Amino acid sequence: MVAVAVLILAAALDTTAVEKQRGDSVQSLIREESPDVFLAKATLQQYLSRIVRRDWDGVKRLTHPKTRLSPWARRDDELKTFEFKEARSAGPGAVIIELAEDVYHRDSQEMSTGDPAVYFLFKSRGAWLVGDRKPGARLAAVSNDFLRAYPGWVDHQALAQARRSDRPPAKHR
Repeated sequence: MVAVAVLILAAALDTTAVEKQRGDSVQSLIREESPDVFLAKATLQQYLSRIVRRDWDGVKRLTHPKTRLSPWARRDDELKTFEFKEARSAGPGAVIIELAEDVYHRDSQEMSTGDPAVYFLFKSRGAWLVGDRKPGARLAAVSNDFLRAYPGWVDHQALAQARRSDRPPAKHR
């Protein structure tokens, strides 16, 4: 009788696992990212990985030409690891991404973990480029109005493409 109870319990747990897996796949579909957010995240992944490796030429190629960011100039802090938290489109040609960063501080010889930071990426020169970083910020606290502080950072080509995709399809006679 105990064996039967164990079998029934195992079957119930198996069913729960399958239902959870189905629920997880539905959740992943709901959370599917737009192509712009996906590509901006891929760019930021490359950018930060190059900072960790200290590949400054690679970092510069992924940095927006109008930015004041210069991680190659900071000698006191070293980015060690990072984790993507949230991301969203902020308008045509702009994406905001929140990360948690682990940073080694040389002066105090200590490691800080999970430090929040928000990165702003812009479509420029036909590619996504890192434009700005706000340490200590959270995505929920950043409104899309931030774009007003960055006039001309998004290529005209990206803006025109966004306008074309927003139009309803033309009707043929």
